[in-house]
Amino acid sequence: MRFFLLAGLLIAINIAGFSQDFKQDKLYALSEVRSSDDLEIDQYSYNDEMLLRAAYSLTITGENLRDTLSYDEFNNIVKLDYYQLINNTWLHVSYIDYTYDENGNRLTRTNYNSFGTPIFTLGGVYHYFYNEDNQQTHWEMYFGGNDLMQIGFLTYNEAGQIVQELGQDSFNSGTMEDSWKIDYQYNSDGTLMSSAQSFWNGSSWTVSSTELFYYDDNKNCTTWEHKSGNTVTDRKEYEYNMAYTIDQLVTPVAPEFETKNLVAMNNMVTLQHWYAQNDAGNLVYVCDYIYNYDTLTSTGITNHLFDAGNMRLYPNPASDLITIDANNTIISNVDVIDNTGKVVMRKPHLNKEKMDLDLTALRSGIYYVRLATSKGVFTERLIVQ
Repeated sequence: MRFFLLAGLLIAINIAGFSQDFKQDKLYALSEVRSSDDLEIDQYSYNDEMLLRAAYSLTITGENLRDTLSYDEFNNIVKLDYYQLINNTWLHVSYIDYTYDENGNRLTRTNYNSFGTPIFTLGGVYHYFYNEDNQQTHWEMYFGGNDLMQIGFLTYNEAGQIVQELGQDSFNSGTMEDSWKIDYQYNSDGTLMSSAQSFWNGSSWTVSSTELFYYDDNKNCTTWEHKSGNTVTDRKEYEYNMAYTIDQLVTPVAPEFETKNLVAMNNMVTLQHWYAQNDAGNLVYVCDYIYNYDTLTSTGITNHLFDAGNMRLYPNPASDLITIDANNTIISNVDVIDNTGKVVMRKPHLNKEKMDLDLTALRSGIYYVRLATSKGVFTERLIVQ
């Protein structure tokens, strides 16, 4: 069964107050993240200000989910509505309201749930508090709007980075007691090195999990790992198109979900390789996630999905060697699949626009060449003589 762990301090682009100049600087908008086995799909749409308007998700369990966002005149998100497709009908299942101060700091978060009825019931209400530097110092959560259930305290280093978040709750004793904390460590260049989550057992802190981050020279996170104790139970490896910087991209920003675990990056992420622990305790490959982008033009967003005209595979039929030319599209992975569906050849981590593929190890027959690229996944039939 698949599971997803939220990496600490996931980086998102601040999209408040977009101007026309901003939009002119942007070249692409992330429109879709799709798993290589097509079992999961996230799709994103934007409004005229290049703010996330809606997100659609098809999950591994078959659930169809849709989120829509509403903004105020300052481009602050003021409402997030959740819908779920049940019996071929989109039902409004919950929503969250937000309020802000004059500096754009979020003051409250209030959620409501329908529980399958037409009436929405008040859930938890969060209140956020800030210092004179607009750093959040602590938050409080009231259940039903009245009963104080949790308090969180944040501390920072001299660079203004969060070094600890400490949570207290009153769920068990009725009075506030230490419950959990997250400690953050940073590299000398300011990038996040690790986050460790601990729980209070009544007398001491017990570390339950640690997340580790590794980077390339451009401060793109190339590997994220989740550890339980000393065992890596989850790993994500990221590939980038170095021709485009993060300043040229629009990525979806929402307060309650992350875009397939986007990590710190300064270039265009194109591919994520996911490895998870199996029942035997071994870390095994699960699937890839392909990041697809749409082109931004002066008139709006133009579909930029990969099509057959962008790729050439020759000669075909072939006997010993073929050339794959993706026509200015970055090829991340190449899989050769036989007619039973078995992957008989895999070339990962390529980051190339053109390449030769040696076929001498293959028997004569019909195969399919599957490319994971910066613009999507494409499959071409190949005859090996």
